[in-house]
Amino acid sequence: MYFCIFSYNRGQFLANCIQSIEQCVDSPRILIFDDNSNDAETVNLLDRLQDKYRVIQPESSAKLTYKCGGLYQNMQSSLDYIPEGELAYFVQDDTQLVRKINQQDIEAIHLFFKKHQNAAFLHHAFVREKNREHNQKVTVFDDDSGTYFREDSHRSSGTYFSAIAIVHADRLKARHWVFEPTEKENDKQAREHFSKMGLMKNPFVMWLPSVPCYRGKVKTFALAQAEKIQKCGFYPFTILSGKENQAFVERSADILPIAEDFLTVSNTELKKPWITHPLQGLAFWKQLNKFELKLRKLLR
Repeated sequence: MYFCIFSYNRGQFLANCIQSIEQCVDSPRILIFDDNSNDAETVNLLDRLQDKYRVIQPESSAKLTYKCGGLYQNMQSSLDYIPEGELAYFVQDDTQLVRKINQQDIEAIHLFFKKHQNAAFLHHAFVREKNREHNQKVTVFDDDSGTYFREDSHRSSGTYFSAIAIVHADRLKARHWVFEPTEKENDKQAREHFSKMGLMKNPFVMWLPSVPCYRGKVKTFALAQAEKIQKCGFYPFTILSGKENQAFVERSADILPIAEDFLTVSNTELKKPWITHPLQGLAFWKQLNKFELKLRKLLR
């Protein structure tokens, strides 16, 4: 199993992501695509990791213009490292594996791509509590492949593409796929080239809640203040026990895999639904953040 981790300046989160893969996967192959991190903690971690895993960084002279730093550029680069016939498991440093992956899970993944010959993406993350009502309306279970699909809706992404997904690299290469700068554009491109993205009945990845973040490697004043208000920090998940894992995978498909229903976070005081972005629910700071980004763009 080839796990591609996309990372930038979050050493503590990267270490947690890798540790969770090591705990949940037997003999994983881990490729770390770091976006030229420059903070001391992350740099020191990357130096240590190079003895065990391959660390790939873009040329220091490369001009990175994509949203979220060079995320989609690094995703494009990752396809060159996936051997023919292998799947790429895309995760990011602020995500974590939350349960042990067994042979049944692996067979379910391959069954999806066998049943859906024109599919290229399979979502392997839990869904969020804040989207519960919407997901219950648009999510349909496909008995034939044992996966969920989302019906078309007004949402700009998440039906055909997600940056967190299991990727059929051979099918992307056959279509000469080139990642676009945003998730919305990639969802549109995936809609044109492939059938819908599947959502695993029994996912095993989740974004950590209340995570500090960067957009385009720039943290605005408003974003920094929002992180303080939301008490953003490092809150990893507890990996499901064998008994919890069994109960989860044996549940009815009518019960969606909503993270807040099945996972436990280290800081049990965090309110549900968990915060997925520091600006979530903070209208004033969100507008100030937009204004600052526009102003910076004008002053370039």
